[in-house]
Amino acid sequence: MKVIIDQDTRGPATTDLQSILVFLQSEQFDVLGITTVTGDQWVDEETAHALRLLEIAGRSDVPVIKGAKFPLLNSKEESERWDALYGRIEYKGCWTDWSTRPAVPAAYAGGYHDPDVIPPLAEGEPTLQARLGTAAQFIVDMVRKYPGEVTIWAGGPLTNIALALRLDPEVATLARQLVLMGSGMYSDIGGVNTIDGRREFNWWFDPEAARIVMRSPWKRITITPIDISVKASLTREVQDAIARADTPVARYLTRFSSSTYMWDEISAAALADPEIITSTRELYVDVDISHGPSYGETLFWSKTAHVPPYERLATVQFDLDTARFYELYVKLMTKPPR
Repeated sequence: MKVIIDQDTRGPATTDLQSILVFLQSEQFDVLGITTVTGDQWVDEETAHALRLLEIAGRSDVPVIKGAKFPLLNSKEESERWDALYGRIEYKGCWTDWSTRPAVPAAYAGGYHDPDVIPPLAEGEPTLQARLGTAAQFIVDMVRKYPGEVTIWAGGPLTNIALALRLDPEVATLARQLVLMGSGMYSDIGGVNTIDGRREFNWWFDPEAARIVMRSPWKRITITPIDISVKASLTREVQDAIARADTPVARYLTRFSSSTYMWDEISAAALADPEIITSTRELYVDVDISHGPSYGETLFWSKTAHVPPYERLATVQFDLDTARFYELYVKLMTKPPR
């Protein structure tokens, strides 16, 4: 399967990068490129983490193309205004000022920094360079080169894909399918997304981009929402199984990964083995862009609802076979470099 990985590649060894490793380590995928986008971190910093990951995994053949530095309309300043009006959102990705938090996780040490700053990388600095050009143009070029063959998989904000659609609206019809980790329906996970799980980070960070993408005429849309993400964690048992392998990828994960929900890994693994997913629903899915109290929240309707013609049906994943997922994940993470 030809795949473009569009991801906000916070590092090292986060869910963002571990999902990329699923694609890199599996023989089922031909990774055409990794397009980076600001989200969990600023895009310059993320791109460095992605390049370093490719070196560690022995996959310098895969190009990295830097994408959007800012959302289409949302901003750090608007998020601060929202906080003042409606209540603080705890996690804002690259906008988060960790110095104001009482207990800062080690992975976020250093606090907020400006967009052009690239702090020293714990895993070492990359020698690889990003490919010239923009992520949006790369997406257009690949779906034009391989019409009907390219799966666009997104694990971060959808800014790059929205920009690609504005460059060439036929991206949606030329692609094989769109698969993404994002949105939330029923899950409530407290401090990660305040109020309720409908304010999922990837869509909240750039709601206008999510609106453009979700209203485009894709042949097929598959969504991994946080409802399923919270059903699998990077357990100590899984970490210990990976640690027993003496490979560069296993050593990288053993040193830098930490126990957390496996947000993006599930979405990537389900492409490799669809049998991981045990429950789905066909829903119309969109996002609120009203810039009021519900800005960035997921909107969804049943398949039988009467909706405007611009709303699109998506296959939304709701449950998984965790044992099967863990088995595949450990297998891929302990394989020698391809």
